Amino acid sequence: MRSIYSAPFLAVVVSSQAPENQVSLGPSKLSQIPLLGFGTWNLKHEDTPTAVSHAIQVGYRHIDAAAIYGNERFVGKGIADGLHKAGISREDLWVTSKLWNDQ
Repeated sequence: MRSIYSAPFLAVVVSSQAPENQVSLGPSKLSQIPLLGFGTWNLKHEDTPTAVSHAIQVGYRHIDAAAIYGNERFVGKGIADGLHKAGISREDLWVTSKLWNDQ
């Protein structure tokens, strides 16, 4: 069973499966999706890079985004800044995005 709650600054996914039952998705350092993610829906464009960067700096390792939010460029700037300031690499971060099925 899964339940999802999202707000402009928070996305939480709760799973009844134990972490050892999760599927590995590749050779990345981060092979399991973190259960707590930073949601980027409804962030104003000028605030997005700062908010995303700060989220990474305080420990978020899952950024949730979507094409329909229209803020991909700003999220990307925040990711780049946050990775630099936190001293981590892209492989340490899980980025979720969503597209319509016709894209």
